[in-house]
Amino acid sequence: MVSLKEKYKMMALIIGEGALEILQFLAKREVGYFKELRDLKNIRTEKFFSPSTISFRLKELIQCGAVSRQIAVSSGRNVVAYKITDTGRQSLELADKFENELRMILKE
Repeated sequence: MVSLKEKYKMMALIIGEGALEILQFLAKREVGYFKELRDLKNIRTEKFFSPSTISFRLKELIQCGAVSRQIAVSSGRNVVAYKITDTGRQSLELADKFENELRMILKE
């Protein structure tokens, strides 16, 4: 069971620009690469994230344990790959619950 403090920390993280999009992207595949993440669009504005925003958010997600960084071999050379962790999946679940609750409140 995730403590209230851990839930708050996860929610604070995924509210950051690009974090939710990165987690959703990685949840759909085994691993993701920075090159692919650069093509993500902001859900709210439909604009592409800058590479520095993606890089910064990845560092935060790795630091809190929502994403893991690993070395993969692609075309005979080593490249950095990113993978969502159980913590990252739990964060997405919390974000979905929060979004559903907001929808219910807005309907009232």
